[in-house]
Amino acid sequence: MKSSRVSARVRALKPSETLALGARARELRAQGHSVISFAAGEPDFDTPEDVREAGVQAIRAGHTRYTAVGGIPELRAAIAESLKRENGLQYAPSQVVVSNGAKHSIWNAFLTLVEPGDEVLCPVPYWVTFPELVRLVGGEPVFVHPK
Repeated sequence: MKSSRVSARVRALKPSETLALGARARELRAQGHSVISFAAGEPDFDTPEDVREAGVQAIRAGHTRYTAVGGIPELRAAIAESLKRENGLQYAPSQVVVSNGAKHSIWNAFLTLVEPGDEVLCPVPYWVTFPELVRLVGGEPVFVHPK
């Protein structure tokens, strides 16, 4: 049996501040304190019924396979239309990329653009994960404080 090993770059990562803050919030709640936690970007409500039903209908309609990397064309078009209608922004569907979240998109951008030793500007305040993502790809976070 092979022993499992973890790369040096992963061993160098700091523990997740997000998980630590979430654990501390749960601990304080268990002690009877009223806590509003800003640790994880998790909504405080269940997925709305119409969204759940749309998911069920999509499964029943056979939409259960991988999609195009950038997202299905209909969704990209709907997002472009929503950006135009709600924000006054004009984008073609070909300029829209659907991902599983902002953090994953930022991670992909770092993997694509950052070379070992590159400095990456991190505007303050920032989400606590971003400097570690920069370090993981070999970059150096540089914190920029607003004036």
